[in-house]
Amino acid sequence: MARITIGEYLKGLHMVRALLISVFCLILTGCGLTESHSKNDHEFLITPGVGIKNLSLNDSIQYAKTQFSSEFVTKGSYLFLPAKGLDVSYGEDGRIRAIFLYYKLPGYVTFDGVTDKGIGKESSINDVLKVYGPPTREGNSIISAFGSVPGAHEHTITYAHQGIEFTFWDNKLADIRVITPE
Repeated sequence: MARITIGEYLKGLHMVRALLISVFCLILTGCGLTESHSKNDHEFLITPGVGIKNLSLNDSIQYAKTQFSSEFVTKGSYLFLPAKGLDVSYGEDGRIRAIFLYYKLPGYVTFDGVTDKGIGKESSINDVLKVYGPPTREGNSIISAFGSVPGAHEHTITYAHQGIEFTFWDNKLADIRVITPE
């Protein structure tokens, strides 16, 4: 039977103590993204100025219907897909100009995705500002009686140079729009 010295025992004890203290400190500082913002727990990763998997700005309508979903409904210059929580708008050339990803739109399922910086369904206005920095534009309004959520306070944060816009209704993330960077 091998015996360890008191010195070896104390050295091992100090190493375990140091490890536990390190783990505790990481937990206290909130190191990393919270579970609700984890990029790996969602179907889609949103890339500003680009789009999501199999659905990108400048894709053709046909490509979107064959590579993303054949269930898109076309109306005017939009493709609607409530079952995935998204819509796209397209130009006269038939190319996608904007992608709308909905978290709170009545009649739509909640979009299952976060940005490449971890912003998603549970994120706040402060989370967006902290992660993305000062916006290009920021605006406030009250949704009219004819809007999706009449009377709600709407707060929009735009990062035109990055190609992304966030809309909050009553301080809850309503949608993320992927737009062409300016």
